[in-house]
Amino acid sequence: MDYVPEVLEAYDNKLKSKLYGLLCEYERGRDWESFLDSILIELEGFDVEERTIDYYSLYHKISSLRYLSYEYFRKTIFDCMSLLSRGVR
Repeated sequence: MDYVPEVLEAYDNKLKSKLYGLLCEYERGRDWESFLDSILIELEGFDVEERTIDYYSLYHKISSLRYLSYEYFRKTIFDCMSLLSRGVR
């Protein structure tokens, strides 16, 4: 499906905000795992034709967050945000 570039950029910014929110939930010791699950479920909604190598990299990095120590969790969040800044599609 073809999207207007502004819509794609807005969506990427929305995902970055969700990732930052996830980091905040983790740091506050709240229920960050359900927040993580909601992001993964949203990413599953991408059409297969829209999934690029960067999409898979983003998805797998986010999927690994559940198993990382704080230091790597935080680094991976910021890596994912950088990936989104480049555009996943």
